[in-house]
Amino acid sequence: MNVSHSQASRIWSVILFLFLVILLLLFLSSGIREQVSVENIRALGSNQWTAFLIVTAMTGAWTFALPASVFFFITPLLFPPLSATAIICLGSATGTTMGYVAARYIGGPWVERFRDHRVTKFLERHSSFSSLFAIRTFPSSPHGFINYGAGLVKIPLPKFLLATLCGVGIKAFLYATAIGGSVGASSIQEALNWQTVTALSVMSLLAIGGHIVQRQWEDKDRAATEP
Repeated sequence: MNVSHSQASRIWSVILFLFLVILLLLFLSSGIREQVSVENIRALGSNQWTAFLIVTAMTGAWTFALPASVFFFITPLLFPPLSATAIICLGSATGTTMGYVAARYIGGPWVERFRDHRVTKFLERHSSFSSLFAIRTFPSSPHGFINYGAGLVKIPLPKFLLATLCGVGIKAFLYATAIGGSVGASSIQEALNWQTVTALSVMSLLAIGGHIVQRQWEDKDRAATEP
């Protein structure tokens, strides 16, 4: 019996999905997320194993699109701003790659039939570096679902990863600076000040504005070259 390429891709996607479910169960049962709490992290102190634990927990969270905002809060409690930024960026890079790959090779074969759908076309059209940077920089971004969306519409991984690191790097440094100067805060919402949130929001809006201008220029060039 001959199996088409699309059928083979879907079979492999089911196998990978089952493998991902097993990994999720192992991740949840490992207790890594429970270990990465404010109390436990402070008890561990600022050493290489603490950084490794944070990166591992971030990778697992973004692989399965789980909430990960806590890592932007607890990391600056132990490390200086530059070190905290580097740790968050490393965890973001590994988590982004894993989430992107999971969505692309598990969900990708099933969304091919919707490749010409208006929603898919809209996401592909608005996947410039500026727009990706904007959604990464904006406060309270759903990073895990952003990774999945990028994988499903097959945004080029190098561009997506670069935009992620630029946006998350700026956000992480501003968060680390604000949280490092806070006293008695028990969550990221309590630690952030209005200046930090405003700065991130303004950068996101400027990036969106740049994306809109870029799209307008591209549309004009396309219209000028069409017969």
